[in-house]
This record gives sequence, structure tokens and C-alpha cells, in this order.
Amino acid sequence: MSRDAIRNAQCSCGQFRLTVRGDPEWVNMCNCYDCQRRSGSAFHIAGFFREEQVLENEGDRTLYRRPTNEGRTLDLEFCPVCGVSLLFRVKLRPGMVAIHAGCFADRDFPAPDKIWFAHRAHPWVVLPPGENMTPPPE
Repeated sequence: MSRDAIRNAQCSCGQFRLTVRGDPEWVNMCNCYDCQRRSGSAFHIAGFFREEQVLENEGDRTLYRRPTNEGRTLDLEFCPVCGVSLLFRVKLRPGMVAIHAGCFADRDFPAPDKIWFAHRAHPWVVLPPGENMTPPPE
């Protein structure tokens, strides 16, 4: 995709929508237990975009703030109608918005290039090539 490509993401009911320009700065695959539980899946994938790439951010949403294992906060925004979490922000990455890859429903969305908590991945998960950001504890 090009830096000028337009991408649209939305919740299941369509009332909470985002439009972004270009590719994400990076795509993260997280296998931590919190992401497994929050996503209801074996892992979570999100594209990290600069705030200025977000062209439209429409619809009602509810904010859920939770602490991270590192003592920071994670702000999740989800649709109050259908319950789908569309995006999140972390204090560690100011100026960035992470948009859940599945909300794009785009087969051309870039593959993950950063892998978090690979040591917590289910044994049947085939990890894509990418930089392992969190080696297993010693």
C-alpha cells in the first residue's frame, strides 16, 4: 500500500468508525495473557498509526482504562452498542493510536513486524517473522 492509501476501520454495528491515511508505523502481535483475555483470542494484532494519520474518528465510544503489567495505563475505546474495541492508546507511545487490525477487515493489511510475549503464545500458533520485543524471563 502507499502512504496515501485510505483505510477504514469500524466496529461490528458500524456506528464507531475510523479513517486513516497510509500504512501503520508498525504492526504489533501481542501474546500476553491480558491481550488473550481482552480479545477473546490466542493473540491480538494492532496497527500503530500516528495521530495525524487519523482523518476521521466518528461515533459514540466508551473508555476503559486499565493498568498494564509495567505500571502504566492502557486506554481502550469500544463501541457502547456492540461492545467491539476499536482502538487503544498507551502512555508509553504518545502521539500514537493503535487500531485493532480485525476492525479493518482488510486482507491487504500489513503483517505483524513486532511480536510481544512470544513465550506466552499457544503452542499451535505459528508466529510470523518479526522482531521479538519481549524475550522470555530468565
